[in-house]
Amino acid sequence: MNSLALLVLLLQLVSGQTAASPLDRIRAKTPVDPVTNLTPVQIAGQYSNPSWEYIKRSGGALSGDDLYIFPDQTYIYCEWADISPTTIIDKGTWSFSGSVLELKSDPEITWGTRLERRLLVVRRPSHTKEILLMGIEEELPYFEKEAGDDPAGMLLIVGRQRRRVIKPAGAARLKARLMQESWRPESFRKNP
Repeated sequence: MNSLALLVLLLQLVSGQTAASPLDRIRAKTPVDPVTNLTPVQIAGQYSNPSWEYIKRSGGALSGDDLYIFPDQTYIYCEWADISPTTIIDKGTWSFSGSVLELKSDPEITWGTRLERRLLVVRRPSHTKEILLMGIEEELPYFEKEAGDDPAGMLLIVGRQRRRVIKPAGAARLKARLMQESWRPESFRKNP
């Protein structure tokens, strides 16, 4: 542990404070419940940003992303825009522990992505079947900074809301379709 981290820890202990968990940080702005103990089949789904609920409120979106969490513990991350086709930006494997979903890119992903590797899994108390994902390193601080007087709205802007469940019976077909239609690794290779 470096000396700065040790000093911060000592100051927190002396003052009786502890570092707030990511869940506590969201809860400081708006009520959410952690989602824990889900099986791969239960967490599988298409998670979208902007969320379908936000799109309904705002009347549309010009760009966004979809994170497909498959029951076989693989994922595909796509970005789309009105001026470009849906493109797979990242793919790999995932694990879930506590209320954190962790992503690990396949070795063939040699380019940088904006997709965070650790995502907090929560739901709003009034939406018992909902699952929202929020990146811990970048999306959470942005949420805290911009929550203002509408933190529930900002939660939908920053987080990824599950748009649909991916059932094991259709997962392989969906993954094959995405790979066929949206896998364009040549667009990430640097020209000599």
